Amino acid sequence: MSLRKTFAALAAAVMLTVSLVACGGAPAGPDLSQLRDDFVGSWELRSAEFVDQSVTEDYYDMISETYDMHVTMDLDDAGSLLVDAFGEQQTGTWEIKDETTLTLTLGDESVDVPYADDTLTLTYEGETMVFEKASDTPDMDRDPSANAGDALGELESLDDAIGDELTDDTDDTDGSDDAGLADSVAELFTDEMYLWADGYAADVTVTEPLDVTVADDETALVKVTGVGSDFEGDTGYLMTIENRTAGDLVFTNVSTTLDGTDVYADATLVRPVRAGETVSAFFFFDQGAATVMASSTCQFSIAAIDPAGTPVAFYEASV
Repeated sequence: MSLRKTFAALAAAVMLTVSLVACGGAPAGPDLSQLRDDFVGSWELRSAEFVDQSVTEDYYDMISETYDMHVTMDLDDAGSLLVDAFGEQQTGTWEIKDETTLTLTLGDESVDVPYADDTLTLTYEGETMVFEKASDTPDMDRDPSANAGDALGELESLDDAIGDELTDDTDDTDGSDDAGLADSVAELFTDEMYLWADGYAADVTVTEPLDVTVADDETALVKVTGVGSDFEGDTGYLMTIENRTAGDLVFTNVSTTLDGTDVYADATLVRPVRAGETVSAFFFFDQGAATVMASSTCQFSIAAIDPAGTPVAFYEASV
């Protein structure tokens, strides 16, 4: 993987909420025994500047505090590096170039990273990421879930809430259920959750390409484009969804059967799509309950609901 791809991935991870990579060689250089203590430890992203967007310290703090999601870089005294971007991990190495510079190497490309004012500033092709030391002790065995936050958990909870209310046949005389569903839908269209959903889908690893049309009408174009897995190891179906209406819509599964077994309780598709936009989505299955493979057969129903929680379309599909 090139450094160009590294920066593209980080832009998606932070602003669209998914993946940072930065690596290097082995500790060496002038006065290494004295200098390495300045670098060994755990570093956390503080801010970033990309060609089309920026991540301020306040914005990153909001992501960290609201969703418990973090981008960290751990450097140990043996020259090993562990990068964890919201639970997506990669390993590498690092080396000291001089008293104020590290050299980080990724694949066959290297970049010098200045160290000043207690920060590491990585710049590549006009884009910049700034890291600040959070601890003198690196965590080379970091659990991915520690940085991943609870955004997936929130999606699963919202999926349950939406599904329960869409399939609830009880008479709602006071409108409380409708209000609750509308509140759940509104959460999905906050900038933070919408961007996180973009980044989550962008980081899915596709293991088998597919081309299955689920819907193609005046409301939406929905396609399954592949079988894949997310950063937690959950498998599922990568999808593209085009909202062809003038209003925002959420697409969610309301029934799911995998290889003849009802797995609705363990399958989650919740994707907000703003009016006129086309997005990627990942329909994931909890790994403890189901595994999606290229040979799997899946039948499911999808509902498109508006911001008030009212269904505007239903689609049946078989993959």
